[in-house]
Amino acid sequence: MRTASRGALAALGLVLFAAPRARADTPPPPGFLEPIVHWGVQKGETCEDIAKVMYGSATHVPLIQRYNRVDCAGRKSLPEGITLILPKAVTSVPDARIKSAHPDVRGRPSGGAWDAVGTGASLYRNHNVQTMDEGRAHIEFLDHTHVFLAQNTLVVIYGTAKNTRVSKVPPTVELEAGEVQAGLSALRGEPAEVAVPDGGVVRAASRDTVVERKKTRTTVAVFDGKASVQSGGRSVTVPKDFGTRFEGTAPPIPPRPLPPAPRWEGGGSPSVVLAPPGTAVITTSWQPVEKAKAYRLEVSRDEGFHDLVVREEIPADVRSFRAEKMPPGSYRVRVRAIDVEEYLGVASDVRTIEVVAAELRGEGVRFEGKTLTVNPYGVLALAAGSRVEVALDEGPFGPPPAEIDLLKQAPKTLRFRTKSGLEERVTLVPLPVASAPAATFDEASREIRVRVATTGLGGIDIPARVAPRLRLRLGERVETVPLAVGEGGALRASIPVAAARGPAQLDVLDARGRLLGATTLLVPEKPAPPPPRPPSPRHLGAWLPPFRPAGVTAVPWTSPTAPATVGRGLSAGITANGPVFQANGRVSGSFGPLGLDALIVTTPFEQADAAQMPGSVPTEDMAWLGARYLVHRRGASELEIAPLFRIGLPLENQRDLMFDLGAAAGGARGRMTWVANAGARFLLSEPSARIPWVQPYLLIGATYDPLRWLRAYVVADAHVLATIGTFRSVVVPYGLTAGVEAGGSVFLTLSGWIGRAESVTWQAAGTVTGSLGFRLEGEGR
Repeated sequence: MRTASRGALAALGLVLFAAPRARADTPPPPGFLEPIVHWGVQKGETCEDIAKVMYGSATHVPLIQRYNRVDCAGRKSLPEGITLILPKAVTSVPDARIKSAHPDVRGRPSGGAWDAVGTGASLYRNHNVQTMDEGRAHIEFLDHTHVFLAQNTLVVIYGTAKNTRVSKVPPTVELEAGEVQAGLSALRGEPAEVAVPDGGVVRAASRDTVVERKKTRTTVAVFDGKASVQSGGRSVTVPKDFGTRFEGTAPPIPPRPLPPAPRWEGGGSPSVVLAPPGTAVITTSWQPVEKAKAYRLEVSRDEGFHDLVVREEIPADVRSFRAEKMPPGSYRVRVRAIDVEEYLGVASDVRTIEVVAAELRGEGVRFEGKTLTVNPYGVLALAAGSRVEVALDEGPFGPPPAEIDLLKQAPKTLRFRTKSGLEERVTLVPLPVASAPAATFDEASREIRVRVATTGLGGIDIPARVAPRLRLRLGERVETVPLAVGEGGALRASIPVAAARGPAQLDVLDARGRLLGATTLLVPEKPAPPPPRPPSPRHLGAWLPPFRPAGVTAVPWTSPTAPATVGRGLSAGITANGPVFQANGRVSGSFGPLGLDALIVTTPFEQADAAQMPGSVPTEDMAWLGARYLVHRRGASELEIAPLFRIGLPLENQRDLMFDLGAAAGGARGRMTWVANAGARFLLSEPSARIPWVQPYLLIGATYDPLRWLRAYVVADAHVLATIGTFRSVVVPYGLTAGVEAGGSVFLTLSGWIGRAESVTWQAAGTVTGSLGFRLEGEGR
């Protein structure tokens, strides 16, 4: 019978052995480091029998115990009908590994030195693992037994089910100091065991049993299932929410209830927290627990509280917690009481908080719990990967959108739903956006100019998101123009109004017609056009009137308007007295219609001889001061008329005072001007034989401007002398003057005169005068 059984076993083994060969590239199942097979134990089979069939030799019996807690000693038969998990091939794998490790975790292999260990590190039999002040570790064994180490905990890895040195069902770890949390094996649901150096063993048929060792005292708290606690030859069974303890090798005390679970206070963080990345704040508070010495608060990323990000023990008088700068993710929060006997209490209800990374764009935005202050022209950006669903107002739930356009979609609330079905409503409060328009009116261009200062639009693309416009209401006229963003962020626009007048209403609108601000402005009536400017007068005649040395006929050619000029000249010529030389200086100017002029001549250089030149008059050396008043001007000097008056002051030749009373008339047409003078000179004393009491005169001349800087002129003059000569005959001297003026503000003039002299006997005479002048006013020709 036994032989037949062994034959069947061998045949079955060949089938099982061949199947793995046919699928040699089969990957390991989830949670295993190697491919596995399942073996159903037949009646009478031993570990040696299975090792020979699976691996070819009984020396590989330890592989049978890698994932199975069976007794292979003494070639004992295994229980019929059980299913074994076997490695598919002969391999060497670690007994356990660090599934997760927070900072300050170190390890030491058997006989080795301490070194830092991290997630994924392999652990073998007699490997020591220690967490420091800030350290925590999660150890997973090959049979999926889980052990969690709190801070300041030291354990020794005993191995997995293959180890039979300690007991038939060996402990997983030995706790030297600190706190561990033991969990059931995931493969078989068998208890996890924790040993202490004094010989005590905790066998936890539980997913959550905490074993704490301080010096020689061991405390056990059971939060799920039950645990068997053995020490000093005695054993007690600890049910859920109870605990026990033992000192050294003493027996454990009877189980006692653990401190009750704290209750959460109202308020605190909502189930969904929106915040910019790395700025989220989680807050919570709880009610006091009687006889509590302290509280332990834990924040974890997973449901089993294995991936802890916060684990703090808080004094009893502090019953609130605040965690800042939390990154996005799902967080579970729970709190336990620790009583005066240092028993760890039952955990509170787990609060699940989803931290969703969000970014609000625009000025003045704020995250305030269940309220978001948003810019109505901004955007709410949500980070990808959030484990919540989002609905706008009362719309359907869906995956979080990358962006919510607050301008186009304009939601008033956001509803978030977690995977557990919790809903959280967040209210969106629009930030006030306003503008302060200031309007001015430009009378010259007849346009309204508006400058708009805004608040609440910082960080907003104003042209694209706001598209501001200015609306004008003026009488029946309604017009809208865009507002441009100017220097400093101010908005600017201008609207021509032409002849319109009256109150103007100016409204600042966005692209959707929302009123952002308004102002009013009174547009004045368009003034009547100013009278046409009178045409600019033109200067008539010469700027420096031609001058010649003479006894009594040196009357200057005078325009109706006195030019603003200064000049100095020198004359030379042949007169009735023979050769003569004489210098002169002239100045003239106007004050409105009043013109003033002065002429000063030097003592002439001549040789006058009455015997040789009977009836001649010595060349005059007098200073003449004159005034004229413009009484009529038509157009651009088309016609000018002015009376004039001069007085002559003798200098050296003992002449009598004289005065000149006359009038000047002139006009301009095109490049030509004309001037005529008529008047008479009078003595203020008895006339002498050679100087008449009265001297009528007439001068008529014209100018022509071939160029802007060049003026040519001719002047004809005639005088009536009634008292010259011994026989009191009438003498009529006359002559013709021609000259040119060239230049601008500084100019030169040259003129020449030829005619009948002043003597009784007919005699021809001629003079030439050159002058340098300075023009103090311009003229358009």
